[in-house]
Amino acid sequence: MAIIADALNNLTDCASSVATILGFSLSTREKDSKHPYGHGRMEYICGLMIANFILFTAVSVGKSSLERLIFPEAVQISAVVIVVLLIGIIIKLAMAIIISCLNKEISSATLKAVKNDNLSDALVTTVALLGVLCASFTTLPLDGLLGFLVSIVILWSVWVSFSENTVLLLGEGATIETEKSIRQIVMRDQIFQKVESVTLHDYGPQEKIAFIKVAFGESSSSLETDQSLKRVQQQLKDELHLDATLYWDMTAKI
Repeated sequence: MAIIADALNNLTDCASSVATILGFSLSTREKDSKHPYGHGRMEYICGLMIANFILFTAVSVGKSSLERLIFPEAVQISAVVIVVLLIGIIIKLAMAIIISCLNKEISSATLKAVKNDNLSDALVTTVALLGVLCASFTTLPLDGLLGFLVSIVILWSVWVSFSENTVLLLGEGATIETEKSIRQIVMRDQIFQKVESVTLHDYGPQEKIAFIKVAFGESSSSLETDQSLKRVQQQLKDELHLDATLYWDMTAKI
């Protein structure tokens, strides 16, 4: 039952991969009059679709596992099954590492969900393998128990993915880490005295807009001020992929 559960989970991953490709394809469409900030949030919608696919798997596996607990059956063990499960674990760990490396550059919530899904898949397959190895040494309905455990792990994966993508779709503000990075970049320029506030609007991984209220230090020329603003805006674009607008209290002296 645990191996069947793992197989269903892998089949769902195929559908999830299609949804991921679709999400990236739609999110890169050009801006238009109806969508002036682009289509980046399509990636988050596809992330929710993936969560629903995984949820279906978890419910199906949980139902079948409960039936196996009530009506236990003998488990047949073979070397082929063990080898296939080992290969599956290695492939899933490799995929998680590759996706994690790729995602360092674009910080995609969908790719993060795919990476976490691969890690949980490796755990699920490991549980299935342990069940196969231990089945002949106990009279407990280990098959049903492990299948049910697998469904719980999958449900946790669903909850994490659903929560993250829902927050992003509703519009997440700047995280503590992002706000700290913004403040550090702005304050590199000595013309600024402090960063008073940071507001971030997320329209997709490649379309994040920041409004940063600053206060100036000593009086500076208009040319120097303009150069500093352009320099900081470019640094925020290059380092954090943000389209930033810096503004200040117009009654304050510059």
